[in-house]
This record gives sequence, structure tokens and C-alpha cells, in this order.
Amino acid sequence: MWAIIEHAKPLTVKLLNNLLADNHIEILNFDAEYVSLNHIYIPRLILKIEDSHIAVQEFNLELRDSIQMLKNQQFNANDIVSIETQSVYVDLGESFFIRQSQQTEDSPATLQLNLAKLPTINLGNITIRLPLLDTAQAKQHSLTMDNLTLSKTGKLNTVWRFDEFPLFSVDATLGKRAWEFDSLVDLGSSYQGLESLQQYLNLLHDKQFKANPNSNNLLNGLHQQLTKILKPITEQQLSVQGQWTTHTTLNLITGELNSQQSIRDLSLHSSRWPSVFFTPKQALNFTLDIGQYPIQDPFKAKLETQNMLETLALKLSIAPIKYQLSPSDDDIKQLVDSLITNPDSKLHIHHIIEQLLPSTEQPNLAVNMTHPVEVFIPLQHDTATTQVSMPNLTLNLKGLRLNTLLSLSHIKANSQQQWRSDFDWSIELASPNTASNVEPINLKTLLPDIDIEQISVEKASVILKGTIGSQQKSDIDVALFPSSTITIDKLYITHQDGEKATHKIQKDTAAQLASLTLSFAHTSSIKKSNNLDIQLAPFTVTAKQFIGQQIISQKSIKTITTNATANIASIDVQQEVLFSLNGDEGIKQGFTRWLQTPTANHISWNIKQLDAVKQVGKSRRQPLLALDSVNLQQQLNLSKGLLVGTEQWQLDTLTLSSYHLLKFADEKSPLSLAGQWTFDTDIEAALNTLKKVQPLPNNFDLQGHSRLVAGFALSEINNSSQFEMKIQQQLSSLSGRLADKSFIGGDIFAQCQFNWQQQHDKPNTPQAEQHFAQSVLVCPQTAISLKKANVGLLMTNLNINANIELNKDGNKVPENWLQQITGLSETNVSLTASGDMLDGQFLLPEFVLKLHEKSHGYLLLQGLSLATFLEEQPQVGVKASGIFDGVLPAELVDGKVTIAGGKLAARKPGGLIEVAGNPAMEQLAISQPYLELVFTALEHLNYTELSSTFDMTPNGDAFIYVGVKGKSRDIERPVHLNYDHQENLIQLYKSTQIGNQLQNKIETKVQ
Repeated sequence: MWAIIEHAKPLTVKLLNNLLADNHIEILNFDAEYVSLNHIYIPRLILKIEDSHIAVQEFNLELRDSIQMLKNQQFNANDIVSIETQSVYVDLGESFFIRQSQQTEDSPATLQLNLAKLPTINLGNITIRLPLLDTAQAKQHSLTMDNLTLSKTGKLNTVWRFDEFPLFSVDATLGKRAWEFDSLVDLGSSYQGLESLQQYLNLLHDKQFKANPNSNNLLNGLHQQLTKILKPITEQQLSVQGQWTTHTTLNLITGELNSQQSIRDLSLHSSRWPSVFFTPKQALNFTLDIGQYPIQDPFKAKLETQNMLETLALKLSIAPIKYQLSPSDDDIKQLVDSLITNPDSKLHIHHIIEQLLPSTEQPNLAVNMTHPVEVFIPLQHDTATTQVSMPNLTLNLKGLRLNTLLSLSHIKANSQQQWRSDFDWSIELASPNTASNVEPINLKTLLPDIDIEQISVEKASVILKGTIGSQQKSDIDVALFPSSTITIDKLYITHQDGEKATHKIQKDTAAQLASLTLSFAHTSSIKKSNNLDIQLAPFTVTAKQFIGQQIISQKSIKTITTNATANIASIDVQQEVLFSLNGDEGIKQGFTRWLQTPTANHISWNIKQLDAVKQVGKSRRQPLLALDSVNLQQQLNLSKGLLVGTEQWQLDTLTLSSYHLLKFADEKSPLSLAGQWTFDTDIEAALNTLKKVQPLPNNFDLQGHSRLVAGFALSEINNSSQFEMKIQQQLSSLSGRLADKSFIGGDIFAQCQFNWQQQHDKPNTPQAEQHFAQSVLVCPQTAISLKKANVGLLMTNLNINANIELNKDGNKVPENWLQQITGLSETNVSLTASGDMLDGQFLLPEFVLKLHEKSHGYLLLQGLSLATFLEEQPQVGVKASGIFDGVLPAELVDGKVTIAGGKLAARKPGGLIEVAGNPAMEQLAISQPYLELVFTALEHLNYTELSSTFDMTPNGDAFIYVGVKGKSRDIERPVHLNYDHQENLIQLYKSTQIGNQLQNKIETKVQ
């Protein structure tokens, strides 16, 4: 028998080669030993497949019916009962890859297993050596399968390696109804093996596939997928460690699949980011299921999903996970450098991070997912989409001055790039607390474009709640719920205008707020597609405990300090605000278009406890404002670039109304503002508000009605600002009292126009060429009338009419003290007055005041009764009669007054003077006995002439002459009394010894 077998070997080899010829397989060595017709034992078998070789040691093949197989001249898997080998060694030739490059991924398999007749397979170790593709290649790569076994009961075991790096191990049970797989992947070793495989495929790609880059063969596809997977790992220099285990069950009858997967001891670490690593303490668990599931699409209308169909689909469920990491300063800096290319932007972001980084602790990012993530992938239904559902996800950044907590819930997404989620995002910017104080955060570092020198906060928070999603690619819909708020605590602002080096006016402004809050009345929305549409719900801005200060200083001028405070202020926008950007339209273009769109809104402004004071130098503080409540109701209407505002003001008990027109600048016209203010109130109510800032005497009272109408216009023309205001003031039914002085029946009417202009200089204009503001106030019809006034003397029918023109030119230097005090450059005041007093009249027929030229005027007195004067100003023991007329002319030049020709004289026939029992005169007669003749003459003096003159030089020297002629009852000869007096009235005004000086002068003249 052995001899027959030995002689049959060549025939067997020839027969097998004929059977395998169609597969390009040639048997080179066939050391077969006879066991039976259906059992072949080959200690050593060497096959050649084109330029590839396969060597098999200890090959045992048991067939079901070898005779039938020979008759059929066909070999398939059902003919095998068992296959066993000690080892298999494969040395692939280059033609293997050439054949692969000509095949496609969808080539059908040539062998199929009959699960009812599984062969027993024990192939030992299988080593496949890959061909050298480059002479410089360091070593020859190999793919190894350790102990690939398949028992008759369907038990399958194997371990795959590449270059001695384990890729995965499989322990499976192939049952008649179900298959079960248990696999293990050591991620570290598998990554090394895959990286080595990729390097080999890179060489193969360069050599074999470049000529046909669109080839769809298996190896080309493997190379593309492997490169796609490993590229981010390589670029980020990641080190991957962990044990990935799976348990998978496939129901062969229903086609359902269930796979339980877990990754334990996972570690992701990058040498590029030393402090950033992912090493969760708990295992990452997820499941894969394939089965019949209802088609549900949350992005379709309910009517479309009422009759839900079922389809074969893959369902992925990822178990909850919780993790946190703490990046170092260097890693954060490196991240910014890798993401930002613009040097200026990069430097700015570094400055922001330095401002936000804490000094004691590293920032910490925590990720928390408390419910499983589910992914639904349909495998049959063409119209069904992949669905992703994530119940919640929380991202929490701590350790920075900027802490944030982002909570996403009810997250839905699909493969058509539709997605949506509820969000709750809180951002807090807080200063670190130290033992001594709280260091504010300088927002100027974060927002360098703000035109404020310094702006800082101690704490700020943003709470945004709402939904976000997209119905189609590149679209985003955001809804902000009314529970969204923005709050700033302890806001500080400082700013400085001017330049001390040039001694120009210097303005230092500082302000602080205890808190600033923004809240919404209902849901706002932001929609981004081709256009950006913003619908801002009615909102309220509330500020608490405002403190502000402005200091104005200039060389040689006293510093002016203004302080203001407010307890609480709020702005309530009561209607929604709509804004949109079309396509690639910029914000400026969109704003210009928005100005042309008709829109309306109502705004309510409220301030509680508003106070302001002013201090010049070290003088006493002067109150400017003291209001318990300020309320403004403002109706705004915008259309075609014109903003119309109608306002109703309530200042404590005062009521005002106003109307404004704001024309925004466009290509045809510059920015302009016009409006009208109306103030109609009882004066008593106004005084109740005024006396809070201006103390009034206890015995002061003023009543009447005031109506003020002021219209104005502000515009920018030819590089200059121009302001014009027309004022109509009417005070009626006036009556008042101050101590023993009073008046009734008063009326005041004035119509004025104020013009102001400021030419704007170019930057760096020399001081000598700079322009200053110019202004003029003209009141051509000013009238004041009083029915009766008691100012110590009773005046009736008082009428004053004036034409007033005041000019101020900042380019002109003041030439006299009046210009310095008033700040005015020129005045042109023309005044007339008349009235009745002392049974006579006074008349000011002309009074002209000009600061820049000679001013003049004179006062006429006609028919004044001396007896009436003594009735109104009674003197004990003094009686007198007579009618007087007088004139007092005056001139004003360069702020200095000159009086020449002032006269007062009694009308003929004169009058009577009687002085008897006057305490002052009696006391004087006792102390000055040599004046007895004078006192005797005044006891009963019938005067025929009584006159006086008054003159004064510009330096204040006054010359007074009084002359009396008449006859005294006890003196036979005529009486002539003359009195001359010279005095500097300016010095006299300053003196506190006026009475003693006059007495000494009289004594000298009489002697």
C-alpha cells in the first residue's frame, strides 16, 4: 500500500494542480501520507500562487467524500470535515497587490460556510509576510493570526497581530440560531500595529495606487479609512491606552444584533499638551443593537409621524460619563497659538487670558452626562435619517475669573444636519477675593476698542436660558427665555479729557454703579439663515446706587467739582425691537436700512433720589439737583431715517412735555436734531422743587403761573456744530413777598433766540489757530409789568421794556472786569422803565448797556411828594412837604461808571420842614451843643429852594452838594444851608463806619 501511495504522489499533485489551476495555485511540495481516502495528512505542503508562496506544516485534511469530489472536479467548504495545521507561513509576492488593485470591494466571496455542517478548523499560527516595497525598508512587515480554531460546536478563537503588535482577539460561538462574539483590543498595542500597517500602506499607495487614485479596491479603501482615523491621533501626538472589550450576539433568524462594549483603563495623553489628558476612572460603556425599530423623526410634523413604520436599524447607546481636566498655562497658550494666526489678535487674546487666569489655582473643565446617548441609524429605509438623542450634557469651567456652566438638555440631531437643544448657560466674571480687598477686573483689556480710559467690574454674570437648533444646513434658530438676565456688580469708570502739558481745560470723570441688570419681558429670538433676523423682546435695564464725579481744572482758575448720585434708575422698553441683516450685508449697511423701516416703541425712564452738587475751589457746595422722583414717558416713531419722539416728564410735582425730531445722517444731509420743550405749571409747585437745591428765606413767598415754550435745532454743517433755540417765557398773575416787601399783579413776557456755533479744528491744530465756541442771545421783546410793589416805597403801574442782545466769543480775550465776570464779549441792552411813586412818576427813558462800547442812561423823577415819602417811611418828630423833580445821567465805559449832572430839586413855591422831638436829633443836640443854630432852623423851616447835585468819576470819587434856602420861624434873617460832600463810594461801600464819617463831615462844614 505504501508503495502505491508513493507512486501515486506525482499523479495526486498533477490532479490537484489541475483542480486548482483556475485559481492560479500550484503545488510545489506535497509530502502526503496515506491515512484513508477521505483523510489526507501532509507533513509539509508548499503552494505557489503566482509569485506568492505558502508553506504549511503538519497539514491534516479530512473530507466527507473525496471520490465524489473527484468526480465533480469541484471543491467547496461543504466537502471539508476538518482542517488542522501546526503552522502556516505565507510569503506574499508583489503581484498580490497588483491583483488587489484590479479588484473592487464588492467582489463576491468564493467560499461560503454551511452553518449546519461546520468543519473543525485548527490552523495553528498563521504568519503572512508582506513583500518589501522599498529597498530602504528597515524590516519586512508581517500579519499573524495566533491559533485560529473553529470547533464543530461553533467555537471560534484567534488573535491577530501586525508586526508582533496585537490588533485584536476574538472568541466566538457560531451557533445555528445565533452567533456570539467576545473580542478584546488593547488600544495601545493595537494603535502601534495600525500605525505600522499605515506606514506600509503609505508605501504601497505611493507605489501601486497613485496611478489609479480613484481605485475602489479593498486595500485602497483600507488605506483611506486608516489614514482618516489615525491622522488626528498622529497630529496631536496622542498616546492611547486602554482595554476595549465587546460581547456581541447576532440572531441569525431575526437578523437582530446586540453588542455590549466597554473601554476600561482608558488614557488619552498628548506630548503637545502635557497637562491635558483623558483618563476616566469609570469604564466607557456603550451598546450596539440592530433590529426592527419604529421610524421617528422629531423634526417632522406630528401628522407625518402618526402612522409610524418600522425598519431595520442600528441603535447605539453610550452610557453616562463624567470627567474633568486642568490645562496648564503653557497648554492654554499653545492652544491659542495653534488656533489664531493673526499676530495682533493672538496678542490680544493672550492679554485677555492673563486677565482671567487666577493666581492660585489651575482652571478646571468638567464634563458630565448623566443619561445615555442614543444614536439611531436606519439600515434599510432610504428616506429615514440617522437620529441622535442626548438627554443632557453639562460643561463646567471653573478656576478662572471667568467661570461658566453650560447645561444642554433634550438634544436631538439627525443626518440631515437638523438639530435642536434646550440650554441653560451661566457665565460669571468675578474678581478674586483677597484678605485685604477685592481687585476689580479691567474690562479695557477685554474690550480695548471702548473709548474709555478705564472700565472695570468686580463681578458680572450672564444667564441665558432657551432653545437652539437648526432645521437645515447653515441655519440657526435661538430662542431666549425671559428668565435670561445680565447682571454687573460694582462697575467703575474713569476717563480724562484734555492735556495738562498745554494747560488746556482738563476734565476728569469718574462713575460707579453698585449694580446694573438687564432682563426681558418674554421670549426673544435670533434666526440665522441667508439673513440674520433678531427679535428682541421688551426689556428693562436697572441701575442701582450711581455715584458720579467730574472735576474741571485749568491753570490759574479754580477747580470746579460736580458730584451726582442716584439711588435707582431704570429704562423700560415696552415693545419688541426688530433688526435684520440681509445676505452678506454688514452691520453699518443693515443699520442704515433699518433706519428707513417704519417702527415704533414706548420707553419708560425712572430715577429715584437724583442729587447733584457743584463746588468751585474750596467754597461751599452748591446744590444743583435734588429730585425724589423723575419719570419720563417717551413714545418713539422711526421712519425713513427720521426719529420722532414725544415725551412727558414728571419731576417730583413738576410736569413738562417735549417733542423731538432726530434726522440721521445720510448721503444727502448731515445729522440734525430739533425739538420743542413746554413747561406749564404753577410757580408755587416749581418753588417746592427749587427750594431743595436753593434755600429760600422763611419769609419768602411767590405765586403765579409760568409757561415756557422752547424750540431748538442742532445740526452739523461744513465741519461745524450749530445750535439754535427760540424761547417764549410768560409769567402771569405774579404776587410775592420777602419780609416787609411785596408785590402783586405781575406779568413777564419774553421772546428770545439763542444761537451757538463751534467750528471743529483738525487734529494737532496749533493753539493760536484753534477755534472756540461763539454764541449770541437776543431777547427783542421783553416786558415786565407790576400793578403794585412795596419795596419800602409804594410803586404802582411799573412797566419795564427791554431789548437784550448778549454775545460770547471764545476767540476774544476779555478787556474789562465786567467781561471777565459775565463771560460775555459783547452786550447790547436797551431798557426803558416807568412807574408811579410818591404821588409822582419815575421814568427811565433810555438805558443802553454795552460792554464793548460806551454805555449810557438816565433816570427822571417827576412830582415826587416829600410828605408822601414820610408817610411811607415815617420818621419820629419829622414833618416835611414839597414836590421834587430830578435827573440822574450815567455813562459806563470799560466797566467803569461816570455820573455827571445828577440833580434833584423842589418845585416852587417850596415847602415846609419841621423837626421836633426826633430822638436822634435831640441826642445830637446834647452831644454837639454848637449845632444848636442848625437844629433851631430845622424846627420850622419854610424853604423856597431845596436842591442837590451828584457827580462821580470813573474811579468812584463822588461829589455831593445840597443847598437849602428859606426862612425859619425863630430866626429873623433868611436861612442858607449849604452842604458839600466828597467821598469815594467804592471805599465807602466797603467801610463799616459810614455813620461816623458822615457826622464828622457835617461838623467840619458847620464850623
